[in-house]
Order: sequence, then structure tokens, then C-alpha cells
Amino acid sequence: MLSNKNMNQVLLIAVVVLAVALVGVLIYFLVLKSSSTLVVPPSNKNQGTTGSSSSLQSSMITLAFERGVENWLSLECVYSKYGGNAVLNALSNIYSIAYSYMYHYEQTSNTTYLLLYPIAQYQYLASNYAECAVSEGDQYLVNTVTGALRNISAIAYTLNIPSGLLGTPLFIVFNKANNVTYILAGASPYVFYAINYSKAGNITTFTYQGQELGYGFKANSTQVSLINELVTTGLGVGDPNMNVTVIEFLDPECPYCAIFQLEYGGYLDSLISHGSIYYVIQYFPTHVLGYGCSSPTIAPMLGTLCQG
Repeated sequence: MLSNKNMNQVLLIAVVVLAVALVGVLIYFLVLKSSSTLVVPPSNKNQGTTGSSSSLQSSMITLAFERGVENWLSLECVYSKYGGNAVLNALSNIYSIAYSYMYHYEQTSNTTYLLLYPIAQYQYLASNYAECAVSEGDQYLVNTVTGALRNISAIAYTLNIPSGLLGTPLFIVFNKANNVTYILAGASPYVFYAINYSKAGNITTFTYQGQELGYGFKANSTQVSLINELVTTGLGVGDPNMNVTVIEFLDPECPYCAIFQLEYGGYLDSLISHGSIYYVIQYFPTHVLGYGCSSPTIAPMLGTLCQG
């Protein structure tokens, strides 16, 4: 169990995460400091004429979308070829890359850093998992995003997830021994409390200063069937025979998923390795959608997903 001190340190972060989720794709980035090798972008003040700068920016936004989705496809490949532990390691490393770029953005206010980190993550994956260097056409990448978001909509409908919790990371904690289920969103430690509550058969709601961060319920047969499908179709790590399964919906480009990994990835890994839980990864392209909707090339292909 995490200490109350650790929980209090990140409750405010969790509230910020959920508040940002309410505005959808309008705000994408949160800053954290880390160390990593950087490709340093040119200063925003020295990018040539307005026309060429705008064209370069558009091209980079499109590339950030493309590489962002390909990063997820690469992770699926890593899982298939190298296994679940390799995926955990790859996620940890690409989130560390994101930390470094976002920290340098905060220090310089150079927005190019926010466009470079999906590209740097892709380079890492291609260098370390050469067999999983994915290169797909834009329509395929758009279809990947739209398909994942349709899946999220169906899940939200069946599990009655309120829109205020539809951000990343999104967690489903499910105990198949008693069907006690928790839905939680944000980079908070409540997921670990939910694990313990589900084992005990307890149902409660997690709130902080009036903001709901997660809640529990007893899943009905339809909901259990859906959760079991998510377990079998996701990237599973650990022992599938464990009673408690934690499903995390994430985006490789999600800063809040990166916060969770930084704060609690090691503890989550220990629960997996010690056989306390079965862990499953599913795709929720919240932040990569922002790149797509900002790209003049990709936005028309995404259609109504970029409205509102």
C-alpha cells in the first residue's frame, strides 16, 4: 500500500489531469523534468519567413501524428515479438524521452519541442526494436485512431463511464472473483487503493476537493463480458490467472500516462512480477488526436473527431 504522503503529493496533479481531460484535445502537455538526449530544434525566432515557418510547422505536426500512431503500432509489434516485459521497458523509455522534451519546452517556450518528442520516441523504438520499425500510410494511421476511439465510445457506453473520466491514463480494475470493478482516470495512486478494495469486495468513490477521480461498482453480466474481451484483446503482462486485472488505456504521447509511469511504474511492475495482478494495455489515442486535428493534411481525414 502506498503511503498517505505519496498519495497527497499527487492528488493535485490528478485533479489537474482530469480538468484538462474535460477540454478534450485543446490542451495536451504537462511539463516534467528528466534527462535524455535531445534533438535540439531551431529557435522559434529564427525560422525564416512566415510562409516557410508555417509550412515547416504544418509538416512537423503531421509527422508528429504519424510517428505518434506508429509508436503504438511498434509497441504492439514489440509485444508480439518480444513479450510483455519488453513492452513495459519500451514504454518506460519512450516516456522518459517525452519528459525531457517537455521540460526543455517549459524552459525555452519553443513549441517545436512538443512536436519532436513523438519523432524521438519513434527513433528509439526503431533503433532498439528494428523488426518493429513501422511505416504506414496516413489513411491506415487515421483508421487506427478512429477505430480505437470507437472502441472507447462503446466501452464508455457499456460501463457507464462519465465523460469527465474519459481521459488518459484510464484504468479499469476488475476482480473476477466477485465482479467488483473500478473506473479511474488520471495519474493518481488511487488505482492501487482500488486493487485492494476490489480484493476485499468493497465499493466506494474516490474524490478530491469535490472532483470525482474514480468509483467502484459490481459489474453485471454484460459488463463482465466486455471486460473479459478487453483482457483477451489487449497487451497482457503477468499471470492471467490472477483474480485482479488492471487494464490501462494509454497513449504513448500522453504526458499524464508518463506521469503515472514516473511516479508508480516501478510499483506497478512489482505487483505484476509478484503475481498480485494481471496487467493489460489498451490504446486510447487522446493526445495524438491533437496532432492530427492540428494538421491540415490529417484533420480532414479525421472529420467530426476534430469538431468541438
